[in-house]
Order: sequence, then C-alpha cells, then structure tokens
Amino acid sequence: MNWDDLRGHRDQIEMLRRSIERGRQAHAYLFAGSPGIGKSRFARIFAQAMFCERHADTELLTCEECSPCRQMNAGSHPDFFSIGCPEGKNEIPVSVFFGSPERRGQEGLIYNLSLRPMAGTRRIALIDDANRMNEEGANAMLKTLEEPPPHSMLILIAENLDALLPTIRSRCQLVRFSSLATDDITDLLLENELASTPEEATAAANMSDGSLHIAAQLLNPALRTLRLKLYESLATSGIRPIEVAKAMTSGIDQIGGDTNEQRRNAGWLIRFAQEFYRQVVLRLSGDGISQGAGSELVERFSSLLTAQGHMGIELAMELFDRCVLAESHISWNIAPTKTMESLFDDLARTIRNGLRPQR
Repeated sequence: MNWDDLRGHRDQIEMLRRSIERGRQAHAYLFAGSPGIGKSRFARIFAQAMFCERHADTELLTCEECSPCRQMNAGSHPDFFSIGCPEGKNEIPVSVFFGSPERRGQEGLIYNLSLRPMAGTRRIALIDDANRMNEEGANAMLKTLEEPPPHSMLILIAENLDALLPTIRSRCQLVRFSSLATDDITDLLLENELASTPEEATAAANMSDGSLHIAAQLLNPALRTLRLKLYESLATSGIRPIEVAKAMTSGIDQIGGDTNEQRRNAGWLIRFAQEFYRQVVLRLSGDGISQGAGSELVERFSSLLTAQGHMGIELAMELFDRCVLAESHISWNIAPTKTMESLFDDLARTIRNGLRPQR
C-alpha cells in the first residue's frame, strides 16, 4: 500500500508529515470523518510508513519492498494490531481489549501493546469504530492513553466524535477527514466493479455525500429496482399517491433490515425523487442531458413541462423543494409511511395545479 492507492486527503498527509518533521509525532491519533471516505485505508498506509525500513519517519513514505512493507501488505506484521466492531454488533466486545474471561490480562489489545516490538522499534494498534466502545472498553482505552506503553502508537477511527469520552479525545491528536470528491467516488465504483456503467456510477456518486460506502449501498440491486419503479410513478402527470406510497413501503419491507435501515432506505427513496426533479430542472433549463437508468423517464416528464415555459421550471423546482422537506421529516423520526403518503399526495396536487390544460 502507498499513498497513490488513496483517493483524496492530501492535506491530511502533508499535515502529518510536517508534524513529524517538527518532532511532534503523537503517541495517539484520532481520525474523524464520515463513513466510507478512506480513513481506515489511510491509517494502514500511515502505519506502514511508520514501519518502513527504507524511509525515515519524516518522509512518511512506503517502499513496498522491505520486510515490514511486505508484511503489512500481507496482513501479517507482528507489531500491527487492528480491532473494530464485529459485523452485526452495536459495540466492540470488551474481550478484544482484555482477552477472554479465562485469560483476562494475558491476551487482547492492551496486553499486546504492552509487549516489546518483535520486528522493529514500535507497535501500532488501529481501533476502528472507536465511537462504538462501551463504557468498560472506553475506560480501558483511556488508561492506556494516559500511560501509553513505550514504543506504542494508537490510531483511533471514529465517525461520531460526540460518542467518545472527552478525556479520550483530549489525549489524541485529532485529524479531520473531508468527504471524497464526486469524481473520486465515480472512479472507485468503476474500479471495484460496484457499478456496471459510468452513468450508473455517476448517479450514485452524486447522491453519496462523498462516501464510497453510501454509494455502494445505493447500488444495491433491490434499491435500484425500486428507484426505477419510483421514477415510473413520477414521470406522469397524474401521480396516484396511495398506490405509490404503498409500493414504496412494500419495496422497503422486501429489502429488509432493522428499523434504522428501513428508515435509511426510505430516506434514499426521497433522495431519488430529489434527483429525478433535479435532472428535470437541468433538462428544462438546457444545462444538462439525462443519462443513466431512468433517463427516458426524466425526458418524458420534462416534455410534459416544456409547454409551460418558465413556469415549467418553477414547477419542477417546487416539486424538488417538497422532496427536500420530506427528507427532513425522515430525519425528525416521522414515520416513513406517513412521510411518503404525505409527500406523494403533495406532489400529485402540485402537478395537478401547475399543469395548464393543453390547447
């Protein structure tokens, strides 16, 4: 791994390099930012640079050829430890810090950090999902941060800083990460074969808020099918609110997931509606050409509004604004079913009142 494998975050690389050059290398770092933007990959490349035998720490580079670099790439470096929240769990088990009950204090992350390095001059621990430590785990980590073992470095990764103890935050050098650029998300989707076409990748990237994780979720086949069904409903002059809301709710149920995931998927459907009307506005204003899945449906609805002239653009913008309001309702924990019923009812009424009879 090297920095060329990473998208974005050049400012963070330079900030860390300058800090180390000035002798301000921290014993603990806290990498904070949205999910799916490359914080974990960044942390692993950073750790590899700290292990690399052919480059000084101040260079913050990896050679890819020395033994530590090869071991990091193979996931077998004896002085690098990584923990996180197991899939399907809400918190990091205490056992990963202290060891199993029968071997408590004789294994686990804290024990491993206390040992002398086996292959170099330091031991590095990566704690992903640090905001998911429970009280016991957080207190254990706090004690380690207050009295760090010699030759140790900790890298904590968190999405939500508020979920971390202030005392933990204060003992780490905070590094904030920004969202990825849309072009980077598009390229990553195509490189990892998560999207089948550039148009599909671009559409997902535009709604991803700069997160590869979110973009990949948007490309879920079931969610894409539901989006196309939504577009078909929106592309008419006579939306049937009850039928559309029922179809969307049923589709969300079929995708499955817990309550939070279903609420999130409802939010995505509303974002899809926003994207539909955004494309219509661009098409009517001459600033865009519809591309990708559902483009013919955008064209169909745009043609309905063309006869309205400038009023057609205003109508499309009004429809877009109503979808934005619905998204805020989801974030306010209003029931998704009621939110969508109200949304589609308002959209139908707005279209009905905005379209003048053709002569």
